[in-house]
Parts: sequence; C-alpha cells; structure tokens
Amino acid sequence: MSDESPSKDAERIRLLEFQLDHLRAELLHLTHERYRLIYSASGHLYRFLRPIEQRLADAGGALLARLRPKAEETPAPVAASAPVAATQALPAKRLLIDVTGTVKRDAGTGIQRVVKEVARACPSGAVFDIPAFAVRCDAGRLYTANAFTAALGGSETGPDTEVAIEPGDRFLTLSDSWNAFEELAPVFERIRAQGGEIVTCIFDLIPELYPHACHEVTVPRYRAWLRKALLESDAFLAISRTVAEELADYVVASGLPHRPELKIGWFQCGADLAAPATRKPREKIAVAVAGDAPAFLMVGTIEPRKGHRVALDAFDALWKQGVDARFVIVGRRGWFEEAIVTAIRSHAEFGRRLFWFDDVDDGELSYLYDNSRALILPSYAEGFGLPIVEAAMRGRPVICSDIPVFREVGRDGALYFRVNDPAALTAAIRAFLAGEKIPDPAKALDISWALAARRIVEVVAREDWLSRLP
Repeated sequence: MSDESPSKDAERIRLLEFQLDHLRAELLHLTHERYRLIYSASGHLYRFLRPIEQRLADAGGALLARLRPKAEETPAPVAASAPVAATQALPAKRLLIDVTGTVKRDAGTGIQRVVKEVARACPSGAVFDIPAFAVRCDAGRLYTANAFTAALGGSETGPDTEVAIEPGDRFLTLSDSWNAFEELAPVFERIRAQGGEIVTCIFDLIPELYPHACHEVTVPRYRAWLRKALLESDAFLAISRTVAEELADYVVASGLPHRPELKIGWFQCGADLAAPATRKPREKIAVAVAGDAPAFLMVGTIEPRKGHRVALDAFDALWKQGVDARFVIVGRRGWFEEAIVTAIRSHAEFGRRLFWFDDVDDGELSYLYDNSRALILPSYAEGFGLPIVEAAMRGRPVICSDIPVFREVGRDGALYFRVNDPAALTAAIRAFLAGEKIPDPAKALDISWALAARRIVEVVAREDWLSRLP
C-alpha cells in the first residue's frame, strides 16, 4: 500500500460502491433466472401456477392480519425504555456461561464454534479465578449443560442438574442471545436479586455498521436486540479489542440508552482445532490439494462481506497470467449468494483448480489447512477473523484484507492487501509465490481456547474492563 492513505470518506464511498456492485450482480443473476423460467417449459407451467400461488398468499396474509394482535402492527422501539438504575453488585463468585442458543440450534458458524470451544475448555479441570461452567435455560430455569460439553469431548461431569443461583453470580450470554432474550428474562431477574450481573457477549457490530451485508431479517432483529441488551446488561464482552472499541464509540456517538456505568471488555478467540487432521479424507477433499500446484484456502460462510467475489476475480487474473494455483473454498451458503455460487459452479476451472466444499468437518478442515500453501481472507468486515489464528497455529501463512481487526489478529505475521481490491490481492499472491513477501505465521496471534476461556473469566472476576460508559 502507498504511504498516502485515502481519506475515510473516500474509503467509505469505495466500500458502498463495492456493496452496490455485489447487489447489482445478485440482481442481474436473479433477473436472468426469471427470464430462463419465462422462456422454458417449466417457466410456462410456473406462469399458470403463479396466480394460484398469489391468491393463496394473499388469503394467508389477510388471515394473519386479522389474527395478529394490534400491538404487533406498530412495535414500540426498544430504546424508548429508560435505563434501570444501577444497584450495588456483590463481588463475582461464579461465572455461569449460557449456551442455550447453541444447544437448541447449532448452525455450524463461527459463533457456534466460539460457544462450543469455550464451553469445552471451562470444565477441563483448569483452575480459574472463580468457578466457570456452561448452563442452559429451559422454561425459565437454569440447568448445567454437562451433556452438551461431554458431547463436545469435554470432561465428564455427570448428568444435567438444576442450578441454584447464588449471591454474586455472573451470567454470561455467550450464545446467540438475540434469539433468547425474552426466555432469559426470568433468569436475569433472579441474578440481579442475588447481587449478580448480566454480561453479554458481542461478536460484531456488522448489522449496525454494514446493514447491506446482512440478511434482511437480521438487521431489524439485531438492532432491537442491541438496544434491549444495552438496557439489560451490566457489561459487554467483545470477541476482540477492535469490536469493544467500536461498541463504546458507537453507543456514545449514537446516544443509545444503556445501564449506568456500562462496562465493556474483550477477549480473543482461540484457534486450536479440537480434531486432528484426518489421515484419510474423502477423495474430493484429497484431490483438491493434491499435486504440485500450490493450493490457497478460504474459510467462511458465503455471504457478501466475506469477499468471495474479490478472491475469485483475483484467481481469474492469476490463471489468465499463467499462474498454476488452486483455490479451495470451505463454507456453507449464507445469503445474497446466488450469483457468486453460480459463478463458482459454472466456472471453467471448477473441479480442476477451483473447489468448493460446504460439508467439511474439523478433521478435514485441519487436513486442508495442513496441505494448503496459505490462507486467503478478503473480508471487508469481521468481528475477529478466526481462520487467521487457525492457519497460523498450523504454520500456514495468511494473506488478508487490511482492516483493523485483522491487524489486531494477524499482527506482523500476515500479508495485507487493500480491502475489496482484486488486483491488490492478485499482486499479493504473486509476490508471495515469488518469495518477495513471506508472512511469518509465528508472529500472528497465538492463543488456545483454554487461554481464551481463562481470559473471559479473568475479565469478569478481576473487573478488567476496557471502558465504562457513564
């Protein structure tokens, strides 16, 4: 990158243009699919059925409108409530780590990985400042999540039993609490009645800062959750220092109501994959990294902010320049991904030098890390960047976009390129292959899940918060 950085306004405009281009590609793809349906036999059949479908949808909508409570038609904004007055909390005695959301629905994303790894690490026999263990909520009552942690390979601690809330307990909503805040309300009341505190884990601010990168359902749900969480929580624990600083700045700049003396802290995710590299991966996995051509791995859900189109454009340029390299994508389908998925599957190199797997387990992921030349991570927005640490801990170099949280995680051990710039990524890969720029994985963040769990407990037990909002 040049020494003269563009202004923040210019970079924001460039980011908005990138998002617009992504949405335009998605729209063009859907328009093409519409035309294909119109001019195909199946399209003519669908055209006959469409009016029937529309009438059924209209009738169903009318019925729901009659049944829906009046209050639901115009929901009151969550932020309208006044902050609850602060009460004197007792010193922390135990940390109850809520995993309810992941127990009920494990989508296999990065959030669920954090929940499972921390839950696995806490009952491992390590001595922390205060006892810490996973719990789950059922019908307003708390139970240990022993079966959950045992299934993850954690230490056996017996059957699930009901948890009696004790004075000074801290309750950490580590799982995706935006789906369970109402269910947890009775627990919050009992925690506070015993002089305890509610600590909410926050993974990122992406739905607030980059709404166009998110599914349409996510943004209003997240915004309602954040405003409620700010009123319900005594503290927030972010998965990176970058997110903690973003949250503090955003709450102040937006004037969002929150509990008095709101505490904001951070920890960093571990990256030691529980499963060792499998010795006999499925044939399609082995084939993807076999041979002399260097393989570059990209790990993450296929969604707009992850930069799959940037990476594919970069490899297209490399292949046209005669560079024999492989591009291996690992990740499930997310949202606004129809166009890029079609571009991947219909690509001339698909199955030859371009591969995509949406069903890789931890053992196969470890195998792919071990047999790749480097990790590619072209996201323009993240809460942490877990693949950077996973790759570095397995000795794999990382080539990633130059965003603040990646600088926090990659440190001096990653090779950075200008965000959302395929040509810059192409140049970075060429420089890496030529030996001109070689990132050192040993200089990237090196932290295990055991250390991550210890950090979580220490922040809460020692009141080691980054900031406190008035």
